[in-house]
Amino acid sequence: EKAAFNSPFLAACIQENWNTFKGSRKKATFVWDERLVDIVMHPGQKWMEGIHTIYTPMIWNDSHWVGLAINLDMGYVEILDPMPALYADKRVERFMLGLVTTLPYLVKKVAMCELTQFSGLKKFVWKRVPGLYQNTRSCDCGPVSMKFLEMHAHGDPIHHMESLTDKAVDDIR
Repeated sequence: EKAAFNSPFLAACIQENWNTFKGSRKKATFVWDERLVDIVMHPGQKWMEGIHTIYTPMIWNDSHWVGLAINLDMGYVEILDPMPALYADKRVERFMLGLVTTLPYLVKKVAMCELTQFSGLKKFVWKRVPGLYQNTRSCDCGPVSMKFLEMHAHGDPIHHMESLTDKAVDDIR
């Protein structure tokens, strides 16, 4: 309800535009990539109008997939990481910096969120959700991340995500 799934392109495009955005002197007037604008303004899935939560996968370091549940109203990103021991929080902060810094500007300028609880241009906050299934095998982080996103979107409690098994992951894959 009031949620949308997006392809990995969303996070990738934001990361791709991060250096240009970071160097911009007038961030409020930054000219956004038309492909991003199309995602935000997609008919029937316009952010902040009909959509308040975005579910999208994100790849870190070109090798590890995580799921992101982005609450646009609250400026909060839940990271569903199937292998949290792989990267320390300091490294995750670097992976997430472009996304959590630019999202408020994208939402404010493109989505026109005046009638919402949107918190303004404050950087979004992120947190890795603890207690999830730990993927100890390589090559499963993508399918597991997508399963986490599906479960999160259906309101499944964390203990359901924790109770996944290697057998279930084989079936998912």
